[in-house]
Amino acid sequence: MDLSEEQQSAVEHTGGPALVVAGAGSGKTRTLTAKIDYLIQHGFDPERILAITFTNKAADEMKRRLEALTGMPRFRFPWVRTYHSACFRILKRNCEVMGYAPPLQIYSGYQQQKLLKEIIAGAGFDKKHLPSVLSQISNAKNSGNPAAYFDSRRKGFRLPIQTLYQTYEKALKNANAVDFDNILFMTRDLLRDHDAIRREYREIFQYILVDEYQDSNDLQEELTRLFLKNGNLFCVGDDWQAIYGFRGSNVSHFLSFPETYAGARVFRLERNYRSVDEIVQAANGLIGYNKQRMEKRCFSKKRGGTVELHDFFDESQEANWIRRKIQVLRQMGISYHQMAVLYRTKFCSLSFEKTFRACRIPYQMMGSKGFFERKEILDINCYLTAAVFPRDDVAFERILNTPKRGVGPGMLKKINQVRTEGMSLQEATRKVVAERVMSPRIHKALSELLAHLDEIRDMAPDTAVHAVLSRFDYLAHLREYTRNIAMDFIAREENIKQLIYSAGQHQNLVDYLQEASLVNEDREEDEDERDLGVKLSTIHASKGLEYGVVFIAGCEENLFPHWKSIETPEGIQEERRLMYVAMTRAERHLYLTSAEYRRGQSNPRSRFWAEIEDALE
Repeated sequence: MDLSEEQQSAVEHTGGPALVVAGAGSGKTRTLTAKIDYLIQHGFDPERILAITFTNKAADEMKRRLEALTGMPRFRFPWVRTYHSACFRILKRNCEVMGYAPPLQIYSGYQQQKLLKEIIAGAGFDKKHLPSVLSQISNAKNSGNPAAYFDSRRKGFRLPIQTLYQTYEKALKNANAVDFDNILFMTRDLLRDHDAIRREYREIFQYILVDEYQDSNDLQEELTRLFLKNGNLFCVGDDWQAIYGFRGSNVSHFLSFPETYAGARVFRLERNYRSVDEIVQAANGLIGYNKQRMEKRCFSKKRGGTVELHDFFDESQEANWIRRKIQVLRQMGISYHQMAVLYRTKFCSLSFEKTFRACRIPYQMMGSKGFFERKEILDINCYLTAAVFPRDDVAFERILNTPKRGVGPGMLKKINQVRTEGMSLQEATRKVVAERVMSPRIHKALSELLAHLDEIRDMAPDTAVHAVLSRFDYLAHLREYTRNIAMDFIAREENIKQLIYSAGQHQNLVDYLQEASLVNEDREEDEDERDLGVKLSTIHASKGLEYGVVFIAGCEENLFPHWKSIETPEGIQEERRLMYVAMTRAERHLYLTSAEYRRGQSNPRSRFWAEIEDALE
């Protein structure tokens, strides 16, 4: 395998901990795979090398590369795994030590929720607290110290969360089961508290490699130290691309590596093989504003690229300019699938979906559904559809029990039994309501649903959306659905705000719903055809990918950086790293755009705009 001098130095280093600070496009995966091959060539047993990846897909890809490189079958690499996969293998083998009997069961999310719901109700509390309790228990386990986690947040809890947690853990153990978070948490306890088992696995693992090290959380870092013997540790990553702090990752482990591990060597992979130097230097200039970072001087030997910034009056003008630029680039011979439009938040996709469809530009949503396919948008549009098109059974069935109003499978079956040929589900519901063949509670709920649909039918589109939100308490339902995970709820709420703005551009519900259907019909294309389109993606979903041309849209303050992240210096630094990730997805052409007005609201250009302009000058 051909390696650069820097890659070769990192690969050949043994005898102590090593951190490979790998800039974007610098051949990180190539270096990691070459390291394993080098270790095997120098006497290390492939079945005793622990190589941690952060996704199962990445583990499969590494095994595939190792097969090609070493000629060994993939079963010779049993410890190329994610943290969860590796830890469960250890835990199930030693579960009796922890008071469990084999086989050890992993509870699914559904099983978790059912068990915890019963515990909450049994303690005399409303089951509506389930999402927040689940979230807090998960956070507590991943902190590595649940007791300290609960103590530090005691004033913020409305329920006796620690007591509920203890009851839940006891019930799990009685069922001889663990949940997903317990896999790491209990393996940590197993290794920490049982010297013989810890020594056993330290003997097994001759060498430990960790990919995407900048994304490790506290518990994963502790596990790495428990596995480690004789300093044979090789971590690879890039603190400039640490963008998952909101999930609990802690970039300080990466930054403090030389202090944490005695005798550690730091290697820097600074040559970018992906992007032209104009893009690399602009990205370097941006990230230089972050105070917490490891120094490196990234460069590229490629020249002749484009970095441009353009601002517009509103998102419609922005989308149309990007559309025209894409058409010009396509005429220059750049294929659609080599172009990507990236944005900080999902709602930004709508203006591009509408514009691209109107101009017959093929596109593909990456890492998420199309705007009108998202749960919250489907729910609201199904309410509007059921009001305007009462014979649409699919739309009516979706909203019949969303939010929940007691219409379960049994009630639905009863409604369907009164249907005659040609009678819609909504007509049948009106019939059973008129005949009162149900409990008073369900009769009241369905009567209100039908009355509200009748009123919504003649409303203006944006007024109708507001009516759905208020009359059916939809945002409360959405908060429960997102399990009180703030960033998920905020993203969905922003999608709804975008829906209200878009609906307000139409005179009546029929026109609005027809356009929504036309925009959405692209989802019916064949997979191969969609792969040939322009990629529309959030920046988080684009990490690890690369494109010849990248447009970064929505570069406005409060959107990018996001308003939830501007409250702390750490939040701003993570947003800046996210911009760095977006910029370094581009190979040759990079365009950043902003709009003075988005969704009818004015925001100044992103603070990152001026930082990038300074770098270009």
